[in-house]
Amino acid sequence: MKTFLATLTTTLLLASPALADGKIYVQLPELSSMTGAEAEAFLSEVVLANVVSSNCAGYEITDEEWSLLTDSADILAREQLRLSVDDYDTRFYSPAFDALDRPETCDQAGPGVQPTIDRLVELGGSREALPDQDAAYEAEQARHASWDAMEQPRKTKTK
Repeated sequence: MKTFLATLTTTLLLASPALADGKIYVQLPELSSMTGAEAEAFLSEVVLANVVSSNCAGYEITDEEWSLLTDSADILAREQLRLSVDDYDTRFYSPAFDALDRPETCDQAGPGVQPTIDRLVELGGSREALPDQDAAYEAEQARHASWDAMEQPRKTKTK
């Protein structure tokens, strides 16, 4: 009986990757037309909205809106701008977190959180969870695998 329960538990866990992940997946916007300076500017806006909404009282967002922000930022950084994870963090997340050290950041950037989310919705994103979270999880895993495959190995000095 213990073996049966262990097998059943393992099967259920493996059959529910989105639930095990804990993330809520939403329809993401169409961002493929954004390139260059436009993509960089919007990425800065989206990342700042994410950081502010996660750290400033009064500007909290739903889990669905958080997924919309973070996944859209990933698309802009990894697909549109072809940034490595390190460059993405250094160029966009570090400045956004540094902004939190300034006392006026929450009051200045907080009111921009919902308009940024609204723009993502206008571009085809959604504030609603997708009905098939397991399929969405698989799609996200495939997207991340394609980004990882695109990333070039860094050159290092050797003697």
